[in-house]
Amino acid sequence: MNSYSHLKTYKIELITKSPVYIGSGTEFHKKEFYYDRTKNVVHIIETQELLSFLIQKGLIDEYEKYMLTYKSNKDLYHFMGTCKINTKEINKLTKYTVKVGDALVANRTLSSIQQFVRDYEGNPYIPGSSLKGCLRTAILWKMISKEKRPPENKIKTLEAKYLNTLNLNAKELNECNSILRGISISDSQPIDKDKIILTRKIDLSLNGKPFPLNAIREAIEPGTSVYFTLTIDESIDTCLNVDYLRECIRDYGKYYYDTYISAFKLPYNSVYETFDDSLVLGGASGYFGKNIIYPLLGKEKAVKKVSAIMDRKFKKHNHKLDYKISPRTLKMTSYKGKLYQYGVCKLLID
Repeated sequence: MNSYSHLKTYKIELITKSPVYIGSGTEFHKKEFYYDRTKNVVHIIETQELLSFLIQKGLIDEYEKYMLTYKSNKDLYHFMGTCKINTKEINKLTKYTVKVGDALVANRTLSSIQQFVRDYEGNPYIPGSSLKGCLRTAILWKMISKEKRPPENKIKTLEAKYLNTLNLNAKELNECNSILRGISISDSQPIDKDKIILTRKIDLSLNGKPFPLNAIREAIEPGTSVYFTLTIDESIDTCLNVDYLRECIRDYGKYYYDTYISAFKLPYNSVYETFDDSLVLGGASGYFGKNIIYPLLGKEKAVKKVSAIMDRKFKKHNHKLDYKISPRTLKMTSYKGKLYQYGVCKLLID
């Protein structure tokens, strides 16, 4: 008898409906990348290769002066041009290139670039833990939504009530008893490097006014399929079968749209999403999708609670006056002239 017969595997296809950003923690400053204005791409430069090259060319003193001029607005493009370093040489110093998209403007001062998470070979990928975190939120929402009046209590206590129910440790409802032990999600297959673009963060106000910010991120472009393996341990007696997960994804997407997105007036050039079979994934996707305050308290009480949290954290912005929704900005970006909300993904389980 196969000792692993209780493990059932499925293929997950995640289709990006908007740019998706998951940060590696690495940030490239304007003197660490080369913005080719003619081809509209950014070259991420291998620093050690660049230093060796400059030493060979006798340009290391010029480079040191350039790097120590902190107040200079000149980026690496200007330094390379001044030193007459040609395209062929730049290509040899390049770790990888990224399409600029709508993120950079040639005649404006460049910002730093926040890198998308990559594996040891430099391939972009989505960690399985990121996707499982999204599913966790959808599962919790589904469980809470079935209650007529969920008890108002500490959020961690309520998470334990709904998730930590396996009774493997009778002393307390700790994470060792989590029903999420019954599902595991692999890291994604490597994502084609050509599918990575640069995006600029845009805060959208409730009345539909966009505010571009000086934050540039690598992101997966819309329309990209990313694949994972889902494993369900059927020896753990929980509700977490594949049909239940599909139901959570479908219903949470509708709740997300009705409760949060519908509060915003979207500009004419926005891409309108129905959120069917969709989750919101990634570090730029906003506060709403990463907690259970709204499903727990209901919209009216949750707005008051979240606005108080935002007011304590950002004292100058008068979040205490929020009444329609909180947070009161939608995290968006621009791609090919269209406004997208960050992180919207369609999720299919086969």
